[in-house]
Amino acid sequence: MRDARLAFGACLLAAVLSSCREKPAPPPDEGSAPASSLRPLTSSLPPGHPPVDAAPPPGAAASDAASIAGTITVSPNLQSRAAGGALFVIARSAADHRILAVRREDNVTFPFKFRISGRDAMIAGTAFAGPLDVTVRLSKSGDAAAAKGDIEGTARGLRVGAEDAKVTLDTVHE
Repeated sequence: MRDARLAFGACLLAAVLSSCREKPAPPPDEGSAPASSLRPLTSSLPPGHPPVDAAPPPGAAASDAASIAGTITVSPNLQSRAAGGALFVIARSAADHRILAVRREDNVTFPFKFRISGRDAMIAGTAFAGPLDVTVRLSKSGDAAAAKGDIEGTARGLRVGAEDAKVTLDTVHE
């Protein structure tokens, strides 16, 4: 029985070693792939698809510069809860409540000056057009999703270009 195992092991070893005699192909040089084998991904995108490289579409630069700026304060009865955490400034369409842009600010002190624009869009090319509702949330966990203990406030119906928006953190999530 032992001789049979040794014979089987020897055969197996010989088979493995004989299959390894062929040398693997060397890795291709970087940039040496034939031009005909590489196509830009955009060649297969449907018409009207946003650019793959997240570059804004033509003409978007002017609208990206549009913004809403203002000051965030804390309601006097919530001052003790307003230390630490991450501050999220969220711009939503007032018409359908879609989130258009988000900014995260860390280590803020109040009153806090903010500016949010199309440059803060979650999806490149999203129109930053109003009227907008700006919600501000101070998250103790640092998570963008609202959680128990977070404080927030909202300014509604702001026009794009507003420089004097005022948002007061006055609501506690329970």
